[in-house]
Amino acid sequence: MEGLTIRTANRKDILNLSVLKKQVFINTYALNGIDSEFSNHITKNLSEDMILKSIEDENKLILLAEKDEFLLGCAELFLNSTCQETKNKSPELNVLYVFEHAKNKGVGYKLLTESERVAKRMDYPGMWLTVYHENFNAIKFYLRQSYKDIGTFQFEMEGKFHENRIMYKAFN
Repeated sequence: MEGLTIRTANRKDILNLSVLKKQVFINTYALNGIDSEFSNHITKNLSEDMILKSIEDENKLILLAEKDEFLLGCAELFLNSTCQETKNKSPELNVLYVFEHAKNKGVGYKLLTESERVAKRMDYPGMWLTVYHENFNAIKFYLRQSYKDIGTFQFEMEGKFHENRIMYKAFN
């Protein structure tokens, strides 16, 4: 996508980032509609207060993709994380969200590439992530970017568990 810029999030981005995360989360995971479990999770975890805590957390890095000052996507890295399958200390790509109308335009690829560049610059051996097992488009995307499916992870949302795939990319 022409004119796309990637930058680090700051306090001025809290509102837009909260809205983007909610939009993507709903479109990705509310496959059967919205229930109280889902609403409680979004209300608690994607609030402006939680976004602010993430931005201010020195062990996290949030990258934003923008075009013409419009937010189109975000990536959130948990630095100094450890993958349960590899036992490697490496960043977790906790979030890679792209605004619905900006999908398939290179936004996710640019965010992922920049996230990997940051991790390599910090001398990590690789990067890992989890992805919902029914998010087939995301799984195919990561496989195309040389991530390997290495195991399962149970994501807890309001006391219920949802299967996710663990994917890892070693840097050579």
